[in-house]
Amino acid sequence: MPMRPELRRRGALLAASLICTALCAGCGEVHARIKLGPARALTVAIDGEPSALFASLYEAQAHGDFALGALDVTIARPADSDPLQALESGSAQVAIVSEPALLSARDSGAPLVAIGALIRQPLDGIVSLAGQPIANAGQLSGRTIAISPTPLAAAQLAAALASAHLRPSRVRRLVVAGDPVSALRARRAVAALGGLWPIDAVTLKLAHQRPQVLEIQQAGVPTYSQLVVVVRASEAQQHGPLLRAFLESLTRGERAMQSNPARAIAALVKVNPGLSAQFERAVLGLTLPITAPSDPSKPFGYQDPYAWQTFGAWMHRNGLLARARNAGLAITDEFLPGQGA
Repeated sequence: MPMRPELRRRGALLAASLICTALCAGCGEVHARIKLGPARALTVAIDGEPSALFASLYEAQAHGDFALGALDVTIARPADSDPLQALESGSAQVAIVSEPALLSARDSGAPLVAIGALIRQPLDGIVSLAGQPIANAGQLSGRTIAISPTPLAAAQLAAALASAHLRPSRVRRLVVAGDPVSALRARRAVAALGGLWPIDAVTLKLAHQRPQVLEIQQAGVPTYSQLVVVVRASEAQQHGPLLRAFLESLTRGERAMQSNPARAIAALVKVNPGLSAQFERAVLGLTLPITAPSDPSKPFGYQDPYAWQTFGAWMHRNGLLARARNAGLAITDEFLPGQGA
């Protein structure tokens, strides 16, 4: 059933049966500087090493945007590489993970909510080479695709083949535990699915190969957000001003990144000197267009509850969620700049 408009902002809070009576009115526009008192400590757990995927986060940290919001932010990668576990244990107050990861955690009973999107489109895709391009899934007939051994990748491939009216038996699958694009580079497959296409595309380009990308939302899979900002539902209930300050600061970082990508890459390389500036700059060039909202009237981080609902229903139909919960209630825009009570 379509979600009522009045549920959009408080969706996840209602889903968790939380009653929020005073969420601190008026965070103001992004450019407003609010006196928030002493800096408050905030740990953000990320899924992966510092990279262009998290450029706005590191830009906000490197150039004082968090300090303007009276925040002392630590960006950490949990030792077990599970940001949501760090969030649930209390060792982090914010986690940045994919929409499918959040919905899976909520399906297991975790009281978590997404308060914004860092990258608002999926970065999964079917990657091929220009010499044997796969422009639609139908062209996989009689060929081999390298695929990661995850239920999500298997469901994505099944959806792509169904959308192309191609029987699964017509496609050979090569399951690759590591990087599926390595099988593509070795000519063991004509396509790869399971990595992030901007990273795969840049890897191929720097190896003097010409990539072709069929983005997964163009192949029969509903769109979703690749990276979302997640907090515990109790934090959303009790610490609205802190979350507003974080998202306002992150928005400043995103705008600075958009206006000066080279500076954002320099901040990343300073944090992680092992990065290739050339590589990260190329990845950022591909992801920049899908960080800012497609609708300029919406704030950075905006999420469409109806898109979440559609994707959650798709996950359930494909056996990725045990329960057909309303995924549109997994998000709230209450704390985005210019939103809220």
